[in-house]
Amino acid sequence: MVRRTHKKSRNGCIECKRRHMKCDEKRPICSNCISSQRHCEFLEGVPSEQSSRSVRSETATASPAVASPAVTSSSVQEPSNSPEDAPVNMLHVELVHNMSSETIKGFNRPYNFSGIPFQDILRYGLSAPYLMNEVLSLSALHLSIIRPGQRDFYRHHSTQLQNYALSSFNNLSAQINDENYVSIFLFAGILGLHMLCETLVFRDNDFESFLDQFVQYIVLHHGVRTVAGGGRWQLLQQTALRPLLELGARIPSANSSLGPVCQALLDRIKGLGHDETTARTYQQAIQALQSVITVMDNETPGSNSADILIAWPVLVPREYIDLIAQRKGEALVILAHFGALVDTHKHSWVFCDGGKYLVDSISQYLGPQWDEWLRWPRQSLTMVHSVQ
Repeated sequence: MVRRTHKKSRNGCIECKRRHMKCDEKRPICSNCISSQRHCEFLEGVPSEQSSRSVRSETATASPAVASPAVTSSSVQEPSNSPEDAPVNMLHVELVHNMSSETIKGFNRPYNFSGIPFQDILRYGLSAPYLMNEVLSLSALHLSIIRPGQRDFYRHHSTQLQNYALSSFNNLSAQINDENYVSIFLFAGILGLHMLCETLVFRDNDFESFLDQFVQYIVLHHGVRTVAGGGRWQLLQQTALRPLLELGARIPSANSSLGPVCQALLDRIKGLGHDETTARTYQQAIQALQSVITVMDNETPGSNSADILIAWPVLVPREYIDLIAQRKGEALVILAHFGALVDTHKHSWVFCDGGKYLVDSISQYLGPQWDEWLRWPRQSLTMVHSVQ
């Protein structure tokens, strides 16, 4: 059993903070989350001390309340004379194996993440704790979805590993250089994938809360990608990330022509007489939507276009996210179109039924007066599910 000493959070759990409630900070689940039956998580710093008497596998039978240490240099322990004290965390071994053999199968080419061999991801992660923790966190998230009987256990560890990753990254963000840029760029991409999956699959039943979470995800992803930017594309072209950049080359330019679906949507929005700034924001969001459709239409049989779906929230302008936060009908209609595209990948563990949820929830939220606007996403949903 791994025993750890934590610094107590002064702000309470994440859920209480989001709901602006006073948290009693009881571990592992505070009283508010018990009464409301919500998932309770605490943002914690790296443990100040750690003692280990016997480390053993915590996979199938362990309690979710037992925290798993982050994979950082501070978690390496001195060898012990007793084999019972071997400093091997079997959960992390399982997560690495699952990531290399199963998790990344959901992307473009077998056994790699958008064309990047797993051994290269691992090599960069060994010198970047934030990346390594996020890789393990994504693997744990994957297991929480494909093993519903152990969902709470794996999701708990996924959340904690991601908290370590974000904390480590925040401490480093002002020190970006040529040595760590590749790791940061990889981290941004994997974090975006993780957060999109988390938002779509582990969603609140309340659609208003879901929209708040979706906006929060895109804002954070935009922020991390902004930090990861900085004009070092030539450097990336000379690394193992070069295949990942091919996605950018496949995305049509912002001035490319619109197809019939997106053009009809843009014409409807133009007819509302928005001011120039708002109209331009909607046009850019629709152009990003067309980019997704174009890439998906041009994919060869048997290929997987999940990466362009993951990229869409970063392609849209930041102002469009504000319009979603304001619950503007036109913004939600565009989001429903994106949901219909996501639903074509509903068998992927990354999306599950998240696309259908977006289309159905937005249709119900906006009401019958928006039926004509939502005709294509609803028809697309019907077509996809009728051929299953």
